[in-house]
Amino acid sequence: MKFGIVCTTIWGRNAPAEQQINEHRDLVRAADQLGFDVIVAGQHYLGTELRYYQPILYLQWLAQFAPRMQVATGIILLPLVHPVDMAEQMDTFDVLIGGRSIFGVGLGYSPHEFNAFGVTKGSRVERFEENLDLIKALWTGDEVNFKGKHVTVEGVVPSVLPLQRPRPAIWVAGQVEAAVKRAARLGDAWYAPPFPTHQGLARLRGLFLEERARVGLPAFGDFPLRRELVIAGPGEDSRRMAAMRSAGRFDTYIKWGLTSDLDKDATGFGSKEADDIDARFIHGTPEQCAEALAGLRDKLGMTHFMFKPQWPGLPHAEVMKQLELFGTRVIPLLRK
Repeated sequence: MKFGIVCTTIWGRNAPAEQQINEHRDLVRAADQLGFDVIVAGQHYLGTELRYYQPILYLQWLAQFAPRMQVATGIILLPLVHPVDMAEQMDTFDVLIGGRSIFGVGLGYSPHEFNAFGVTKGSRVERFEENLDLIKALWTGDEVNFKGKHVTVEGVVPSVLPLQRPRPAIWVAGQVEAAVKRAARLGDAWYAPPFPTHQGLARLRGLFLEERARVGLPAFGDFPLRRELVIAGPGEDSRRMAAMRSAGRFDTYIKWGLTSDLDKDATGFGSKEADDIDARFIHGTPEQCAEALAGLRDKLGMTHFMFKPQWPGLPHAEVMKQLELFGTRVIPLLRK
């Protein structure tokens, strides 16, 4: 079992840029020392509430502080990028960090992003599939003759290739049934989000495995998973801590339009009610958190747990405390 550190954006436009990069540098260095395996950072454009730096350059900078860890885009909004440019950006990235990259991709959901790029939201699935098909073709190193609805590449033998052969692993994000089945057909793994309930997660994982079997692909492989997790120290109430963390961050997701793309098992997403916190958070003592994660590993086949310790408004000292508790108390129990 492997562990990832999610470098979430929690800073608004008024926070100093130095604060953001320094706190992420501290987080990655500590994660490397504590035995984490993967660094993850995602992509958004034109965020007003939260400031996202573009992930490939940002991750390349972070990778220098954790030279043994893999580095994952989590996620690239694939319908909004040009596949030729993205293929060569990832190639360059993979070479510069010594073949440690993972290509995490998804559809995107925010109307303001699609409007800014002049892409209709209704075309995002066909653009996603076409872009991913072309990127895969470019990564083979063979002559590419590709004629799609949105892009054409004819008679080209690319010389810019990823260091990893045949290519970096592709993790496809999704949180509704159609997206999970698409991940099963087109990706190496489904990168599961934290929004569905624990029960909904199990149902969607079953759909993924059924679709893999239907198209003749192996069921056994990576299963990277995000669950929101809060570790309580002595005398702390983990449910209250989870409720406090969730409110501001989830409100931003909702404002950006995520609710229209949520699975039916994500009802109550963003609620601070105890039942809803329990339905999608892992929380409690280090031993209780380790037990819950072991259940996801044993019952659902989780191979990577992606931990997000940062939340808007949470002091950096508390973030680092959560990271240390996870690294020194939870990871050893799961690796025993």
